[in-house]
Amino acid sequence: MMEAKGYRDRAFSLVEVVLALGVASISLLAIVGLLSVGSDTGKRARDEGAAARLAANEFERLRSLSSASSFWPTNASTPPTYTTRYYDSGMVDLGTSKTANAVYALSMTFSAAPSGTADLLVNAEVRYPAQAATANQSSYQFTTLMNRP
Repeated sequence: MMEAKGYRDRAFSLVEVVLALGVASISLLAIVGLLSVGSDTGKRARDEGAAARLAANEFERLRSLSSASSFWPTNASTPPTYTTRYYDSGMVDLGTSKTANAVYALSMTFSAAPSGTADLLVNAEVRYPAQAATANQSSYQFTTLMNRP
């Protein structure tokens, strides 16, 4: 009578196959979960970068205005007023009226700076999406010191 030698050595048992499938499926679920987290993190980073560029560009634009500009009050003790400006997804300035294309809203407030530093303390806030209710918007704040021209 002939025996089949080594038959058990050439195959995987059902338990080994089930365990391997379990490990593979748990790994796949973890990878899929990380993909969505990575996508959300990338979107937030892109929006935060856009908000920082908008605020920095507006800070520089205001610094470049001459004292004859209508933006700067003639009375040095009066802080300037800033009307909220809106921008589309390509960061194109849409002006001061909220349109259907508005994605970002930039507002600024001016106050006296600490003595010995500068003339004004400027706080900027960028909110997006501009069309959403305030409770549903993301908001980033930026601060700078600015001297009057």
